[in-house]
Amino acid sequence: MSFSGIFSIGLSGLSAFSAGLEAVSSNIANSQTTGYKRVTTNFADLIPSDAPAQGQSISAGAAGTGVTAISRQLFGEQGAVTRTNTETNLAVSGDGFFVVAEEAASSGAAPLLFTRAGDFKVDALGNLVNSAGYYLQGTSTGSGARGGSLQSLQTVNVNRTPAGADPAALGALTGIAIDRDGNVNASYANGETHTLFRIPLAQFVNPEGLEEAARTAFRNTTLSGDARLAGARTGNAGAIEGSALEISTVDIGQEFSTLISTQRAYSTASRVISTADELWRTLVQTGA
Repeated sequence: MSFSGIFSIGLSGLSAFSAGLEAVSSNIANSQTTGYKRVTTNFADLIPSDAPAQGQSISAGAAGTGVTAISRQLFGEQGAVTRTNTETNLAVSGDGFFVVAEEAASSGAAPLLFTRAGDFKVDALGNLVNSAGYYLQGTSTGSGARGGSLQSLQTVNVNRTPAGADPAALGALTGIAIDRDGNVNASYANGETHTLFRIPLAQFVNPEGLEEAARTAFRNTTLSGDARLAGARTGNAGAIEGSALEISTVDIGQEFSTLISTQRAYSTASRVISTADELWRTLVQTGA
C-alpha cells in the first residue's frame, strides 16, 4: 500500500468519526427536546474499486481503503410519555405523526410537515401551535372522515363555532379536552360539549426515510413514501394522549459512552496520519 493510501485511510477515519461525534453532539443537545428522535451512526468498510479487477473479493482478504459513516434518525423509536397540566399538550402512543403547517391556514393552503413534538398551546387567535411555531392540522367534524386527505386539513382552532350551534346560547368557552381518538372537544358555559375537529395521524411505508426539515419537523421523501392519513387508534395508527408529551429518546448515559469511544477512534485515526507523515519523512531523508 502506498503512502497516499495510508493518508487516505486516515482521512476517511477522521471524516467518519467526525460524523459520529456530530450525531452524538446533536443527541446530547436535544436530550430534553420534546418528540426528538435520536441519531445513530453506523460505520462501513470501504472496499477498493479495483479489487474485482485484481480477482480479489472481501472473503479473499481484499484490503480496505478506509471507513465511511452513515447516520440516520431513528423515527420508529417510541419515547416515554409524560403527563402535563396543559390540556392541549399531545403525545402519540404508537405509530404516526402529527401533521403541521408553518402558517395558520385552511384547506391545505400552507406546506405541510410532520412531527411528534406535541407541545401545542392555544395562541391569541385560538390556533393550536407548538413551541417550534408549527400549527396543528385536523379535519372538521363536518367532513365526516377520521382520516381524509392532506388537502382537506385545516388549522385546528378552538374558537371555531360548532356546526349547527348558536354562539349566543353556548356562552364562553370553558375548556378543551382531546381524547385518545383525536377528537377535539370543547366545553361551553351552558354546559354543552361539542367536537370541533378530529386530529388524524400521518403514516408512512418507511418512516426511517423521512427527511429532517427544521425544529423537530420532517418532510416525506421518495424513500419514506407519501403520507397516508388515518384516524387515531384505527388500523396501525397509535393513540393520541391528551395532557401529555413524548419526551426525547436520547439516553444521556449511552451517548456519553458513545462519545468517549468515538473520540478515541478519532484520535487514533489522527495518529495514523501522523505516523504516515513520519514514515514519509524518514523515507525522504534516507533517499537524500
